Amino acid sequence: MFSAASPRLSFPVLALVCLVAEVSCTSKCGVSDTVSVLDERDGIYLVYRVSGTQDKMEFFEAYQGKPEFDSCGCTKTPLVAKEPYLRSQGLLKKVEWRENRLQIVYTSNASESIRPDDARLSP
Repeated sequence: MFSAASPRLSFPVLALVCLVAEVSCTSKCGVSDTVSVLDERDGIYLVYRVSGTQDKMEFFEAYQGKPEFDSCGCTKTPLVAKEPYLRSQGLLKKVEWRENRLQIVYTSNASESIRPDDARLSP
């Protein structure tokens, strides 16, 4: 069956597996976000972000200055506002920028709605 040397042999193997997993997690992203820069007004950039694989989460973000994203969807540009886009609240009508805040306006009327990637900063 099992010998007493078996646990000693498996510990170095387990340590090596953990080390490889840690290195791969810190050097690459697991699942990258999809990000799109949609609009700019007065140095504020509107970004639409989709995170996740199956249970996707959607956000609108505002950045001070034009963000440049890496392959994982990360940027060093300062984030000034972030709001979740919740489809359960209704269809997207517009995204407003007021007093350094994003506000998502929903509608139940399909003729008033827009796709998220068509959003622009409304005053």
